[in-house]
Amino acid sequence: MVHLKPLFKITICDDSRLAQRQISWAIKDWNVDISYAVNGEQAINAIHDKKAELLFLDLNMPVLDGFQVLQQIRDSNLKTKVIVVSGDIQKKSLQRVMELGACAFISKPIIPQDLTDIIKDLGLFEQLVPAINEPKTRAQFEKNNSCPTLLERIQETANIAMGKTADRLAELFDSFISLSIPKVNLITKPELYMMLKSSGSDDFTSTISQGFVGGGISGESIIITDKSGLPHISQFLGCSSEIDCDLEQDILFDVAGLLSSSFLKAFLQQLNIHHMNLGIPSIIDFEGQLTHLKHEQDLEKIMAVEMSYQVSNSETHCDLLLLFTTESIELMDERSELFSWPI
Repeated sequence: MVHLKPLFKITICDDSRLAQRQISWAIKDWNVDISYAVNGEQAINAIHDKKAELLFLDLNMPVLDGFQVLQQIRDSNLKTKVIVVSGDIQKKSLQRVMELGACAFISKPIIPQDLTDIIKDLGLFEQLVPAINEPKTRAQFEKNNSCPTLLERIQETANIAMGKTADRLAELFDSFISLSIPKVNLITKPELYMMLKSSGSDDFTSTISQGFVGGGISGESIIITDKSGLPHISQFLGCSSEIDCDLEQDILFDVAGLLSSSFLKAFLQQLNIHHMNLGIPSIIDFEGQLTHLKHEQDLEKIMAVEMSYQVSNSETHCDLLLLFTTESIELMDERSELFSWPI
């Protein structure tokens, strides 16, 4: 490549290696020097080290999240332009990042043409895109960008699906939804028992299970919610009567169905699966239904995807646990390569 201008310093800040890779591919032929950060603290350091004339910034990250990074940039008057790239597509998130000084917001997965339009609007096109250019081949790109693992691919798939689900919940509750960082692990059934027992077996929580199947991928969706938030949920669902046992169960099933179906639809669509069936929800009886798991001798592993949603300024909080069967893992490995991304 012939460089007509000094390399423009760019930092990509995202805790997902898959997201880093996708942005890297979108800008692989630009006249840039790319650095990486996996949390907001590293992004701030990159700005101080003059490695971030332009910062691509995720929102949902450890140590410092994207909102905190933008706040620090503004408070300290740090010199960088910020393009937020996030799966959190809530309107309140977009409004908040723009108020904090971001130049633009792009939803994941990034579309290269959208990015080109943004840098033109920012007046950076001439600096970033050289007139004379030798495009990198995929082989050249792969040299410096190793392929993400299955768990990394599934985590980023879950991150995007979680953001779309939060957007739907935000409209329902007219509130900002705080999101966790998704966790993806391969676990045994005894490990699953301990996970469920520690998080949902007391009198203050309810745990709802719902099976699902779609495109050869199957498993179980488990919602764990704090019952203290039920009056708030009831209000937004239009229920005005006193919450008795029957109404409590109806509300729990409605919320579980909404959360599970919204997430799974967004998740499976990224795997090119567009049809899904959800089973009938049921409340888990820990002693009656789960005790056998802790004595399970078969140590074959299933995939667990954990995340949580918190409605701001309320006690409404839900944990979502997706369990995928052992037979589904290989198919998910294949289909997670089908992202509508350019690599």
